[in-house]
Amino acid sequence: MDLSTLNKEQLEAVKATEGAVLVLAGAGSGKTRVLTYRVAYLIDEKKVDPHSILAITFTNKATKEMKERLESLLGENSGVWVSTFHSLCARILRYHAQEIGYDKNFTIYSETDCDRVIKRVLANKHIEKPGFETKVAFHIGNAKTYMFSPEEYRSECGDRDAMEICDVYEAYEEELQAANAMDYDDLLIKTYKLFTEHPESLEYYADRFKYIHIDEYQDTSRLQFKIAALLASKHGNIFAVGDEDQSIYGWRGADISNILDFQKDFPNAQIIKLEQNYRSTPNILNAANAVIENNKGRFGKKLWSDKGDGVRVEIYNAQDDRDEADYVVRQISMLIRERGCSPSEFAILVRINALTKKFEEKLRYYRIPYKVYGGFKFYERKEVKSLLAYFRAIVNPRDNDAFLRIINTPKRGIGDAVLEELAALASEREITVSDILFGDMEEQGVSPKNAKKLRAFKELYDKLLQGSREMGLGEFANYVAEEAGFFLAFVGDKEEDVSRRENINQLIGEIVEFEKANSGASIEEYLQSVSLISDTDEIQTDDYLVLSTVHSVKGLEFDTVFVTGLEENVFPSQSYGKSLSEIEEERRVMYVAMTRAKKRLYLTSARSRFMYGSTQNNPRSRFLKEAEEKIRPPKPVSDFGGGYRSSGYVEQPKRNRQDILRSVNGAAADLSNVPKGAIGFKLGDKVVHPRYGVGRIIQISGDNASVAFDGLGIKQFNMKIAPFKKG
Repeated sequence: MDLSTLNKEQLEAVKATEGAVLVLAGAGSGKTRVLTYRVAYLIDEKKVDPHSILAITFTNKATKEMKERLESLLGENSGVWVSTFHSLCARILRYHAQEIGYDKNFTIYSETDCDRVIKRVLANKHIEKPGFETKVAFHIGNAKTYMFSPEEYRSECGDRDAMEICDVYEAYEEELQAANAMDYDDLLIKTYKLFTEHPESLEYYADRFKYIHIDEYQDTSRLQFKIAALLASKHGNIFAVGDEDQSIYGWRGADISNILDFQKDFPNAQIIKLEQNYRSTPNILNAANAVIENNKGRFGKKLWSDKGDGVRVEIYNAQDDRDEADYVVRQISMLIRERGCSPSEFAILVRINALTKKFEEKLRYYRIPYKVYGGFKFYERKEVKSLLAYFRAIVNPRDNDAFLRIINTPKRGIGDAVLEELAALASEREITVSDILFGDMEEQGVSPKNAKKLRAFKELYDKLLQGSREMGLGEFANYVAEEAGFFLAFVGDKEEDVSRRENINQLIGEIVEFEKANSGASIEEYLQSVSLISDTDEIQTDDYLVLSTVHSVKGLEFDTVFVTGLEENVFPSQSYGKSLSEIEEERRVMYVAMTRAKKRLYLTSARSRFMYGSTQNNPRSRFLKEAEEKIRPPKPVSDFGGGYRSSGYVEQPKRNRQDILRSVNGAAADLSNVPKGAIGFKLGDKVVHPRYGVGRIIQISGDNASVAFDGLGIKQFNMKIAPFKKG
């Protein structure tokens, strides 16, 4: 461990070993290096027992990286407990499951699993209201954030359906308990209750962990803060690393006051700022600083870099979303072609998933390999969850959701009516589905016809259960896929079959890799690792361009980043803007997006955008205007489109007529097939309409055109019959 490689502030943080310490680590300032060096310093220099050191991260990816760095500094098996918050709680709860009324092999339900439980509860209660399932899921999450039981939430819930919501919440809790299952929130809630209701358990862990490290402290919830404070209650050595400017998870419970009030929560705490950035160029940092400085709720860091200025941040204001997508992808294509860049060096970032379609179309046209993140995750795909549900049913026979998912997956002639009968009987008799399957089914109320079908499934289950006892993880995964019929179910040549077949093979491959990396790992350990996977954990760039929401790439970096859709009601999102705190969180999302860039940063907007079935015309984002304060004022583009861009970037190519048609029509165009003069108008022409007055043509697609009229917005016309004359 060479401490001379650290800058002054980093070294100060590494050597601040006693008491409460808050390290304000700006984007790209080397926080992971500080964390790992501090742990190594405690062990090497202070001779602290590694088993008394705890390091908490927020993603499996960060956990893996920290373990690898510690191994490089200390050798293998350092003995330091490194895990995510949820993994830490799950591990503690498995040791103490019986104290809280669970078996140690409890299942951790994903959001999708929880939605299925809510749906079943609503069906059992015969509640049929449009959107009610989503409303209930929101309120259950909200109640658990504040640790309200169903009874307590009745008086706290302000919804007009509060009584019904809380009845469903109560039934939901009962079903999870009966299934020996917990949701993500339960991992935290039940750990906190374990510590507060069983003080001997807290005493053990508070005594063991003499030094506690927490990464991404700005993303902690109030409940996570309480758990950390309890763990640090005996020795008082808590080392928190975070950046209030990157707190972007308020919508899922993160409480920025944890970091802003650190000195209130831990009197005499030391605060150290890391402001030197090792990732981005000064031009990028200046623009990012110009945006985040508009927030009030912050400590006031200002990132700087000793790298050369780098290329200018580029701003492009497109006519519409097709023009925006064309501009972005042509820039990427040019950099790949002329600069030898790899697709994996690029990220196109959007605020919401709805914006990815146009970029995907252009990326396919230019044949640039890409992957989309922040939408439907790999582990949420139906066939993947179904195969994993077999694992869950083997490990936890009380897991009703797992059994109801796999009994007829792949399809084996057991219809929905049979599954509904099973679920209803289990609920009515307050037993599990497996109790019915493994007992006398007719005696439990299953019809003879249905019982016959279910016995065939039970034989399969018994066969798989035996296999789980005799095989390693990878071999067993392949065995389940084969015996359950997944390979036969997806043998066709249809795109959907091919995709599902590839997903099953990918899952089996990943299980094999997990087994190699974790010798002797059990099915339970694998399921726990999968259940706690985050968005970022799934991102594998390889040689693919990343097209992603901003939230999914937090913690990652790319040579070239395009932050797109910079219009009001898009970024910032239309769901925000009701309060200062909401706008400030949106501004932090923008800051995170900008600071992912290492060499080049592009900021793009569109005058019109087709979203949710209609064309929207929103003003440019306030964040774009804030960034422009540190960027040369924009000038009109001299070539096609009427868009605007800053003039200082030398890598922008000119557009020829083929490019123009490609941008307007959204696809490759053969110039020989274009009916020149058939309409008599061109893009940008001023026209006069007898009813709407003077307007300007802003988009042409075949014989159709979009015309913008002052005070009236944009209207669509067939130019062959429109009563126009040139203005």
